[in-house]
Amino acid sequence: MKLPNKQTAYWLQLLSYLALIAFITAWITVLAPPQTFPIALVLIVCVVPLLLPLMGVLHGRDKPVNWAAYLSLLYFIHGTTEAFASPATRTLGIIEIIISITVFFSTSLYIRRLNKP
Repeated sequence: MKLPNKQTAYWLQLLSYLALIAFITAWITVLAPPQTFPIALVLIVCVVPLLLPLMGVLHGRDKPVNWAAYLSLLYFIHGTTEAFASPATRTLGIIEIIISITVFFSTSLYIRRLNKP
């Protein structure tokens, strides 16, 4: 199987990362707002870590893209927990699992293509 070129891998990792940011933001603000915590606090805790490597991801630098892959694993864990623990947010948890896995594998693919000519 032929791997996509570097530009395609870049766009895959960028779009999946932005999709994760958009989905988490939509989940917290619109789809299932928290009932016990302020929305702003939950946004800070859940979205700000994703914004830290964003500039490096936009520029396609290897270290921030690696950090984005590592961060996506935290959201995979969160999605898995939500999918098993709460029937009300099971669908949202499964979507989060799919997006976070996509981020992880697309960033891994991009780093692989970045290090090979």
